[in-house]
Amino acid sequence: MEVDSSKDDELDIALAEFMRRRDAGEALDRNHFLSLYPQLADRLAELLSIADSIESLAGPKFEELFPVPHATTDSSSITLIPRTPTTKNNRAAVEPTLIHRRSWEDRDAGDDEIDGVPGPSQLPRRFGDYILEKVLGRGGMGVVYLGRQISLERMVAVKMIRSGSLATDEEVQRFYAEAKSAAKLDHPNIVTVHQCGEESGHHFFSMDYIPGTDLSKKMAEGPLHPRDAARYVRDVALAIAFAHSQGVVHRDLKPANVLINERDEVVVTDFGLAKWLDSDSGLTSTGTTIGTPSYMSPEQATGRTNEHGEATDIYSLGAILFSLLSGRPPFQAESVVETMMKVVHQPAPLIRELRKEIHVDLETIIHKCLHKQPHRRYQSAVELAADLERFLNGQPVSARPLSKTEKLGRWMVGIPIIAALSGNRAHDPSATQRWAQRLMLLVLLSLSIYLLFGRSLSQKWFDDHLPRQISVAAGIPGGAYHSLASQLAKQLADRVQRATTVGITEGSMDNTSMLLHGLADLALLQETSVQSGDLAVVAPLYYESVHVLVRSDIPIQSIEELRGRRVSLGPVHSGSRQASRRILNFFAMSESDFQVSSEDWLQLGRQQDIEAAIVVMKVGQPAVNELISSRRFRLIPLQPAMTISLEDPAFHPIEIRPSDYPDAGFDRPLTTLATTAFLACRRNAPNRLIEETLAVLYDEQYPIRGILTPEQASKWQGLAWHPAARVFFERFRQNAN
Repeated sequence: MEVDSSKDDELDIALAEFMRRRDAGEALDRNHFLSLYPQLADRLAELLSIADSIESLAGPKFEELFPVPHATTDSSSITLIPRTPTTKNNRAAVEPTLIHRRSWEDRDAGDDEIDGVPGPSQLPRRFGDYILEKVLGRGGMGVVYLGRQISLERMVAVKMIRSGSLATDEEVQRFYAEAKSAAKLDHPNIVTVHQCGEESGHHFFSMDYIPGTDLSKKMAEGPLHPRDAARYVRDVALAIAFAHSQGVVHRDLKPANVLINERDEVVVTDFGLAKWLDSDSGLTSTGTTIGTPSYMSPEQATGRTNEHGEATDIYSLGAILFSLLSGRPPFQAESVVETMMKVVHQPAPLIRELRKEIHVDLETIIHKCLHKQPHRRYQSAVELAADLERFLNGQPVSARPLSKTEKLGRWMVGIPIIAALSGNRAHDPSATQRWAQRLMLLVLLSLSIYLLFGRSLSQKWFDDHLPRQISVAAGIPGGAYHSLASQLAKQLADRVQRATTVGITEGSMDNTSMLLHGLADLALLQETSVQSGDLAVVAPLYYESVHVLVRSDIPIQSIEELRGRRVSLGPVHSGSRQASRRILNFFAMSESDFQVSSEDWLQLGRQQDIEAAIVVMKVGQPAVNELISSRRFRLIPLQPAMTISLEDPAFHPIEIRPSDYPDAGFDRPLTTLATTAFLACRRNAPNRLIEETLAVLYDEQYPIRGILTPEQASKWQGLAWHPAARVFFERFRQNAN
């Protein structure tokens, strides 16, 4: 199936604009809005209808059931920490108090009106043992109210699920998981939960109300004094160390989730994404990206939930400390995807590059927290807190003992020219340091001459250099990757007069390994496999759709019903296997839930014991078409595609039409997911190799069919392009504008 990428992009932009304006409270005339996009009106109307259906299924917001006048989004005060975890069979059993279910029909006669204050239709209003007075804040799933607990005459914060009595089982499970995570923790710097249960069909828990502010508001006023920032993060680290000791990882630490009470003490809140270390699943164990992009660790940004441990929170603590000192997070871009790409691929900036007056030991602490590899960070939050305490006491930190090289570096800072370049001032340099400065100036002069003449010549030679033999990593013979790679290799060999080979592999993961180890110059990869900072994109090639195939004699309609079945997920090192894992994780499933077969798709039709398969492949490929035509397998939809795509940017919703598989036996489009097949290379690949490859891909005389046009490919944003590819596609992007 040929996908009109440009139309899909325009449709995505139009839909996002409608949702943004509606969420902002703008009164929209839907017919007028559709008239602004006449060429997309039919599909856009259909998508808006689907969005309405999804919102209606999620249930109304609490304030829609009971209107709240003058609601505020101020979330400066919330507290959480229940004492006893929920039980396995009763998710509402949280100590110290449990409120049982009541209906509005069972309420007391005075519930509708208390001391003349209006009842259910406005605030203040009665809610069980509470009077809800105003809205403190609203998040993606919950809304928090300031309430007065009648029986104990105290002010509390009351959190409820936004969809109220219509909340799904998953929403309720997540909601109680948050309470359960906080309930395990009894610490003065972690918020405390008092009650948890259900009232009038609404799930809720109540917490301490903490008047004050939070670190995000303090940061908005400007960078903090280094000692204040270190003190705040030290206290947060001690609180998080206690959480870790109880088996809880926060996973969403950020300035807004650190409250500052009236005594200038920190209180950690919002355990909505917490994970238990003694369990394989957390609040959102989907295997996809969870957290706040600018403060999430690389393992969170890449969806590796099995690696979310204490080091994940330590990374976030380092990001918070960086933000408090600089006024901005360490990684920030125009879009979420670009931010996460920076988190994964770019080294963290040094704080002293932004504020020269910051002590080098504080920079060292931050640098260790923000290391890409978890095992290179502090091994515990206690270690981080101890180093911050040493800094506050003027003692040497233990983060990185000075090596001989580092001592030499400190001595070199005493050289006037080095001190000036680094923003410092050299005090009384020695005679040796003065002679070193003269020698450095001579070296710099010689280097300048080389850079002016020699380096440009050597760089030009490298950029123009082609490998003696070009290797393209493909896939299994007969597969889509192998077919396209064979076409590319033949035309590339004819164009550059170099021997060009096609490597047979199991798929994307093998191809990634071959690129990284220098065994291939080019490779075809699924988007889910482009995760290394040493790789670069040459071109987006085409979409690959997720086909969920079920044997025709088995009455299964959803992917969740496949538990315990013998399911083919493709070869172990294939991109399909990688994509399947990420999709299954969204449903809180893994390969251990199935009897997994690793046969390739060309062998699937011969396996009589296979009950289902997840095939990630370009629509219309013979391998899938033959399985459907044989009537042994049928296609089922993959829901909820839109929700999965929002949590994992490597996927987007797509439809498989009846015309794509005429023998499939369905008469309406099936919703599923699609990812992108890329042609990739090493980041340091010669420019000429990439230029010649792109010329072959889009040769007007001998085009490689079935791939996106250069105009369509140029619209991709946020990719780790090879420099030569970026220049190539920029021409088409400018022409389009």
